[in-house]
Amino acid sequence: MFEPTTIAIVVALFIVWSVQIFLSNQQMNRFNKRTMQLRRQGSLMSIGVAGNMYKRKVYVAVVIDDDAKVVAAESLSGFTVLASAKPIPGIQGLDLWEIGRGEPPEGIPSKTWAAIDHAAGFLRKKVDPIRAAAMERDSEEVG
Repeated sequence: MFEPTTIAIVVALFIVWSVQIFLSNQQMNRFNKRTMQLRRQGSLMSIGVAGNMYKRKVYVAVVIDDDAKVVAAESLSGFTVLASAKPIPGIQGLDLWEIGRGEPPEGIPSKTWAAIDHAAGFLRKKVDPIRAAAMERDSEEVG
């Protein structure tokens, strides 16, 4: 019914697809374990994402303390499932209401900065929903 070459190609594709799913799952588990470690450093944590299905995505975990200061931030980005979370330098100690706004600091890519803003948006809504809503309204009026 089917040629042996066709069967071999389908089997090979299935094996490669299965390995990719396994490695993606391993990466997700590593990132989740790392975020659990980060969460212990502060009082609140949020994860943000930037990018789309056609371009590389960047995931960012931001942890703040009770004073709404950033105590830790790490990003996960890369072209393979072997990418791992890396600390984001230069935003520790910044106020929650400052991060992700305006131009990114030197050394932080704009896509990472957008993911930081996404994560910070969730934290802002948790810390002070009224101020966060006003901030969103103001940015919509400007943009």
